[in-house]
Amino acid sequence: MSDLDFLKKEKLRTGFGNEIKDPKNYDDILKQAGLNWTVNVHPTYADYNGQMIRVPNSNVVIRDQDSKPLGVVSDKYKVVNNRTAFEFTENLFASKEVEFIRGGSYKGGKATWLEAKVTTDYEILGDKTECYIVFRNSHDGTGSVIAMIIPTRIACSNALNIALKEAPRNWRCVHSGDPLQKIAVAKNVLLGGTAYMKALNEEAEKLSKIKLSDKKIIEFTNRLFPIEDSMTDRIKETRNLYRDQLIQVYKEKDDLQSFDRSGYRFISAVADYVDHAEGKRNTATADENRFMKVSYGSPILDQAYAMVLAA
Repeated sequence: MSDLDFLKKEKLRTGFGNEIKDPKNYDDILKQAGLNWTVNVHPTYADYNGQMIRVPNSNVVIRDQDSKPLGVVSDKYKVVNNRTAFEFTENLFASKEVEFIRGGSYKGGKATWLEAKVTTDYEILGDKTECYIVFRNSHDGTGSVIAMIIPTRIACSNALNIALKEAPRNWRCVHSGDPLQKIAVAKNVLLGGTAYMKALNEEAEKLSKIKLSDKKIIEFTNRLFPIEDSMTDRIKETRNLYRDQLIQVYKEKDDLQSFDRSGYRFISAVADYVDHAEGKRNTATADENRFMKVSYGSPILDQAYAMVLAA
């Protein structure tokens, strides 16, 4: 057995959601993703001494197909169903510049998502890298549609969506029934992905020139997983385990051996560890929650990136 058996071998998105295969059209994408359902808002009532009283300025979002409540919202909230929320992606599908691969709902239907792979081939420091875009919507009033860029190294399937100043990794997609705006939003998604991948390649070049000593790697790792006197012995033991495992990934992971001991290698090691380290709860729900967190961008990866730049 490998000394790195604490890392999951599967891709980050394995084991949850619904796979999309050879969709015929946009509606087929939603059907295969399990998103061809609708919601509506209904007045909120409270039971007071056996009498139902209308709660002012409050509605509940209910899924039509099974009458499942998804969230309580204000009376100003406007329903944006899955078809409308992701409708601009129909132009992406038609362009053939992306391939929709997976989608589904989580948090009991409160949030929905679609994932597409950009068909363009990319390389980061000679390493083949794929660009994925995750589109997320919510039905509980917590947010609008967000597009999230996830560059993924083929060699290890870890995400490199660090917070770059030159190009955003996440942005809102405004709802509109205007066909021209839908085309514009779709175009902006592709342009945003291209801009991010270009900026990431340039940043990787910069990071590869930042040489880090073993002492500096230990310092960075200790800062990522700090240990304080007020912590319990169990937490301290866990933090020490995290430290040891991350350093082990940095030194021993086979797909990192071609890189010098540099800032880019450390960032890649952190990304690999954050994305694939086994947790105590290895379930489809836990994996899906982790995938969505990674989609937004890992705070630990961003912290590591900031430390390397300041080295």
